[in-house]
Amino acid sequence: MSKKTWIISGSCLTAVVVAAVIIAFTNPFAAPPVAKAATVTAEVGTVTTVVSGKGAIAAAATSNASFVKPGTITGIAVTVGQTVAVGQDLATTDPADADRELNKAQSALSAAESALENARSSYWTASKALDSARAAFAAAPADAPERATLGDAVREQEISLPSRDTEVVAAAKTRDDAAAEVAAAQAARDQTVLKAPMAGVVTAINGTVGSVASGGGSSSDSAGSGSEKPPAGLITISDVSALRVTASIPEADIAKVVLQQTAVVALAASGDAPISGTVISVAPTPQTTTEGVVTYAVTIQLIDPPAGIKLGQTGFVSIATAEAADVVTLPSEAVKLTAPGESTVQLVVKKGAPAKTVKVKTGLTGNGLAEITDGVSAGDVVEIGSATPSEDPGTEEPVS
Repeated sequence: MSKKTWIISGSCLTAVVVAAVIIAFTNPFAAPPVAKAATVTAEVGTVTTVVSGKGAIAAAATSNASFVKPGTITGIAVTVGQTVAVGQDLATTDPADADRELNKAQSALSAAESALENARSSYWTASKALDSARAAFAAAPADAPERATLGDAVREQEISLPSRDTEVVAAAKTRDDAAAEVAAAQAARDQTVLKAPMAGVVTAINGTVGSVASGGGSSSDSAGSGSEKPPAGLITISDVSALRVTASIPEADIAKVVLQQTAVVALAASGDAPISGTVISVAPTPQTTTEGVVTYAVTIQLIDPPAGIKLGQTGFVSIATAEAADVVTLPSEAVKLTAPGESTVQLVVKKGAPAKTVKVKTGLTGNGLAEITDGVSAGDVVEIGSATPSEDPGTEEPVS
């Protein structure tokens, strides 16, 4: 055979092999490879049922500090983020009007005190004069010509003395009223200095030097109180020593939530571990969104929140509403629901043999697990996911 013939024969053989390979991999009539199903072993564990919601991290208490009366702001002594003590100066308004009123009231008080002193002196003088007249009348002989005159003098003093007493009482009242006016004027003067109504951190300043502060006084709010939010003050102070989150829970789940249930709060965009918490309030009335979704406000008190947590951060809340401990569990994806409380699993009876469909009874579901109350024991192996047995083995009843 010539060299040319060998080349042609080799080329033909190569083409046949390639074609066979292509047909083997692209033949539409070839049976697909059998996928091996993943398996999981039933274990004893804890299943927890939760309801979820989200809300913003908030201080347990917030105070909106405002001046009692309107006035032009002359100074602001704090900055946002500053920690303040109760009673610490926060800001001032122009005290000129209050100073004038205080000076006027103090002058009136001084005059009233002088008038009271004069009235008391007049009463003392009249009282001494009555004593002298009585002594002179008593010393005069019964037949003395001046005795009648001395008696008239005694009667006149006795008549006039009560009026002197009335003058003292009236002067004392005037003095007391003037003192009250001074106290009120001093309080108004004190109110031109805004003081911190509570200890905490300054979280907002809603004014500048030279602007006019509105009056109305300070107000406070507790997170989760359910009451209408108070108006914003000139300076907002938050008590960050205790933090809470108020989550919106759907109406379908709210009946499961009660006080003192445990919860965990995961912060958005944070790699920190979830924060433990406790349900401290459940709103009795719903809140409805513009889309018509009905939810209820549930407040969770955070336990030992991490340093650096910020007010307003979004917290994703999971409230534990039921728990089954020391029970047989399987991943929820390994259990196929067939009826309320009843499901099936693909039980691996023997390694390498087809799995059998077994009826099981379930209890709680949650945290990715299902409680198995009948049909599977700890240590049993079941197929997980959508895998199905390679042949129909029938369905077995739960093992009793």
